[in-house]
Parts: sequence; C-alpha cells; structure tokens
Amino acid sequence: MSAPDRAVAGPAPEASPGPGPAAAAPAGGGPSALRYAVGAFATGTFGTVPGLLLLYYLTDTLAVPAAVASVVVFLPKAWDVFLNPWVGRRSDRTRGRFGPRLPWMAGGGVALSAGFVLLFAAPTPKGLPSAVWVGVAFFCCASAYAAFQVPYTAVLAELADDPAIRTRLATWRTVFYGTAILLAGGAAPLLVHAADGERVGYALMGGVLGLVLLAGTLAAASNAPRTAGARPRPVPMTFRQQVTVAGASRPFRRLLGVHLAQTLATGIMLGSAQYFATYRLHDSRATTALFGCLILPLLLAAPVWHTAGRRLGPARGLLAAVCLFIAGAALLLATPVVPRLLVYGFVAVCGVGYAGMQTFAVAMLSDVIADDARERGAGHSRGGAFTGLWTAAEVIGAGAGPALFSGLLAVTGFVSSDAEHRAAQPGAALTAVLLGVSLLPALVLVPAVVCAGRLARDRGDRPGR
Repeated sequence: MSAPDRAVAGPAPEASPGPGPAAAAPAGGGPSALRYAVGAFATGTFGTVPGLLLLYYLTDTLAVPAAVASVVVFLPKAWDVFLNPWVGRRSDRTRGRFGPRLPWMAGGGVALSAGFVLLFAAPTPKGLPSAVWVGVAFFCCASAYAAFQVPYTAVLAELADDPAIRTRLATWRTVFYGTAILLAGGAAPLLVHAADGERVGYALMGGVLGLVLLAGTLAAASNAPRTAGARPRPVPMTFRQQVTVAGASRPFRRLLGVHLAQTLATGIMLGSAQYFATYRLHDSRATTALFGCLILPLLLAAPVWHTAGRRLGPARGLLAAVCLFIAGAALLLATPVVPRLLVYGFVAVCGVGYAGMQTFAVAMLSDVIADDARERGAGHSRGGAFTGLWTAAEVIGAGAGPALFSGLLAVTGFVSSDAEHRAAQPGAALTAVLLGVSLLPALVLVPAVVCAGRLARDRGDRPGR
C-alpha cells in the first residue's frame, strides 16, 4: 500500500501535513483520496444543476407561474430538513457486512440518478400539470440525495484521525466539487441548447447528467468503511436529542451558521444566474461563461487556501473566504455600467471565496466530529447526527435560495412564458434579477462573517492548527 493510501486508511502518528493536497493523491488500490473525492462529482452536479436551471425550466419553458415555481423548488428541500437528521441517525446505527455507510450511499445514488432523469423530462401539458410532475420528481430526488449525502459527509471523519490529512482530503473534495460544478454547470445549458426544442434539450441534459450522478455516487460508496469494527459504536438518539447535541457544541453552532448562510447565498446566486444572463447580459448562453469564471478560480484557489489555512488557521481562512465572496457579489451591482469582462472578473472573485468556504467548512466539520468522539471516549460515535443536521442546513439553504429569488420575481411582476414566446419584463423585475446575483447574496452572508469571526476567536486559531 502506498504512503497516501496508508494516510487515508488510518494515518500513523507521525503523519505530517505534507507539502499540500498533492500529498494526498491516491496511488491506486484500496481506500484512496481519489475514490472519496470523486463523490463530489455527484454532490456538485446535483447541488448545481437544479439550482441553476430548475426554476428557469419551470417559468420559461413549462410556463409555470413564478409563485408556484417557488413552492415547487422549495418544498422538497424543506422536507430534507427532517429527513437528513433521520438518515444520519439510521446510518449511525446500520450494521451488516457492507458496513454502515455503503448501503445508504449506493442505494441513494441509484435512486438519485433515476429521479434526475425524470425531473427534466416532464411529458405533461404546460402550466400546473408540469409543476406537479416536477415537484414529485424533485421530492424523490431530494430524498435519494439525502440518503447519499449524509453518510458521504460523515465518512470523512472516519477515513483519517489526523486533522491535517482530513484537510487534505477536504481540499481534494473541493477540487472535484469545483470540477463537477464547472462541467455540469457549463455543459447543462449547452446540452439544453443542443437539441431542437428546449423540452428535448432538458430531457437530454437530464439523461447525461443522470449517468454522471450514478458513476460518482457508486465510486464514493465503494470507498466507505465496510466493517463496524472500523468505527466507533453509534449512540442512538432522537431528533430532539440530535438538535440538543448540536446546540451543546459551540464550534458546531458557529460552523453551522456559516454553512447555512453560505448555501443560502449561493442558492440565490445560482437561481438567478440564468435570468441574469438572459435579462441583464442579454445572452441566454452566457451562463456557461459565468460558470467558467466562477469555477476555474475555485479549482485554482483550493490548493492556495489549503496552504493559507496552515498559516492562518482554518477559521481565519474561512472568515477571509466569506469576506472575499461578499466583495465579489457586491461588485456585481455595477453590471449595468461596466464592460462584461469586468462582470466576469467579479464572478471570479466570488469563485475564489467559494473555494475557501467549501474547503474550510468541510474540514472543520470533520474536526468537530472527531473531537466529539474523543471527548466521549472509545466506542461512541455521533458523526451521522452531526452530518444529518449539517446537510439539512445545506439543503434548506440551497432550496430556500432559489425560492426566495422566485418570490422576489413574483412580487416585482415577472411575466412567465414558454420557450417560443419570450415575454417582455417590467423594470422592477429586471432590477430584481440584478439584486439576485449581487446585493441579496452579499447581505445574506453578513451573519456568516460574525459566526466565522467568533469561531476563530473560540478556537484561538493559530498557524498549523
């Protein structure tokens, strides 16, 4: 077994942070950083494409009123607030020859890929019947995604005991997550436009990305520990006890506040991106370029954030990343008066900040889980309890973001239409589109600045910690 594989399977006490994320690269065979990180292809794809295109698909292809569309994109995510903690508790308690995480991850992955294909293949008439089809399909997708994502997030704390190695794994996960967003977010609009008629294009896109989801989830599931002896015994608890556990952990509360604000802000920005390209940049195909400007910096910045985290401490790195994202979003207010090249540059600033938020948040979550297990002593694990609440916050933020933006469109008079008859929009709706990618995400992230600052103070963040 290679040195990187030994680190992932269970690092020796003398393991050091190494020169950077490359040190964690897999050499092939056995549990590896690559097989863990490739699961981010699934989380990145499903976390991006519905947020980017589903609302627009409803209002501008299926002619669903904006107010109804906001309910369709939000309710399945609201359901996950209750489902995700339940999945966390059940996966903690699952026993069998395949281990506690693999059955959930594999089953959820298969169901998610099938549901995603149906999500963008509505055969129903335009309007409310299509809203019902999409709503049911999205509900099934959200449930299947919970079954995969909750144990996938918990696995990180079980793959390594060394915080430095977990940060390296989180960095690799961020790189793969960014790659998935770049490929899925860039390719999805291209696939939609590739076929004659937008309905056919959306169905094609759903089929292609459904296969990506299947491959990513099953690859990650194959890396999950398969024996109960490889991990501590779970602590059975109810949902109320789960919330109490989270409330008793100050680091988790602070981190959860940052995570919720971040997912809400990015959800708003994703939900408004296609509208921004169509109605403010006057180019519906500009979504691909916007995604490239967001994600290419994310891929390049993830290793840089890893190095900065070793010098500043992860909490201070998280604070810097949040502030950078806010700055980039606020600058997008200038879109009507600056060249498009500068608009893309502002989006790139958001991408750099997004890379840091992803890397440090996931790494510190695994620290919280590992610290809790050590404090409770050998034989006890509450990893699924923590990650169930964590992913619940993530899905509610990701669902509430587009719903909030859709509600803003509704109150400002946005006119829904189908693909063949694009409606003229009132000035108030055009202003709402601009606010959706700029001021609104920036304001939502202000509480994250407070939480990250307090987290850095509580941890006494120091270089190398």
